[in-house]
Amino acid sequence: MDSKKLACAVIALGMAYGCSSSPAGFTFPPRDETCSDPTAVPCATDTPAAETARTVEVVETFADRTLTYVVSTIQLPEATPDPDGDGPQRSRAAGFNVDSQDSGNGSMALDANCEQFNQDFVSVTDANHVGVDNALQGLVGTIEGLLDAEDCPGMMTAGCLDANLQDQITSGSLLLVIEVTGVNDFMYDSSITMQMHLAEVPGGGMPMAGSGGGLAGGQMFSSMMALGTPVDGDIFAGRLRASTSLLPLTITAGGFDLALNITQAQVRFNITENALSTGAIGGVITVDALVEAAAGIMPGIEDTVRSVVESVADVTPTSADPAVCEALSLGLTFTGVDAAL
Repeated sequence: MDSKKLACAVIALGMAYGCSSSPAGFTFPPRDETCSDPTAVPCATDTPAAETARTVEVVETFADRTLTYVVSTIQLPEATPDPDGDGPQRSRAAGFNVDSQDSGNGSMALDANCEQFNQDFVSVTDANHVGVDNALQGLVGTIEGLLDAEDCPGMMTAGCLDANLQDQITSGSLLLVIEVTGVNDFMYDSSITMQMHLAEVPGGGMPMAGSGGGLAGGQMFSSMMALGTPVDGDIFAGRLRASTSLLPLTITAGGFDLALNITQAQVRFNITENALSTGAIGGVITVDALVEAAAGIMPGIEDTVRSVVESVADVTPTSADPAVCEALSLGLTFTGVDAAL
């Protein structure tokens, strides 16, 4: 029995599985949550946010299909101020709420831990997603300041990380392929499976470039390594959502590699037959991993880097000092085009 039929069978037995017990349709789990008391800062995000009705009729428009895409563009954007019109100014950033709370512009309480003290954002890709954690974006300028201008386009270190990420894609050294199976409809599908791969052009070489600086669609790739295991997800209002335990990503810039072993990873994107758009990846990386990466750039700088990173780390307070966190959050945005694997 497939997962969709199993879900409805569970409902028939009177067990909650996210389905509606009425014949009106399937009730998708909350995509975004907010605080029951939004005036409290910080507050637990424990209440489904106002959004399109989550109970819809799920129609299998076509038989199960497997669709494959390759990431065409990717960015590590910095947060941007954006007044919400209904209260204090909230900045927007890429990523997701990984600590299940919203600290607004940062709690000033004397007993606030590092998760509560650091600023949270509103998602730049999902308007109802609040409490977004993205501490790494605040270090982009610092990291770029350590780079040699000769390794950056136009001899400018500002924007160098994004430029190097895109260069890795177009050169074929960073090809992320996303395989989605069990797709029956592009608007509403209660159960799909997603698998990500690190891939290469068969036989080596560079992929074909497309318009706008990304990759051309319709290309064939070979999987070098599966990134984690297949994960379950759904498609709601044309947007796919899935979570995975680990997503390794390495940014090469000049003479160093910035390894981002992203845990608690979440992935969302708008999906059509030929493309992915408004994509977002978010999760956390450890302070130790960033310190190790910095040592590869400039040996002996570890203590200084640890001090800087710990000052913005915003996930998992340490037992010794709750004001200091062991990890920090990050968020990326991306687009993709159709491919074959």
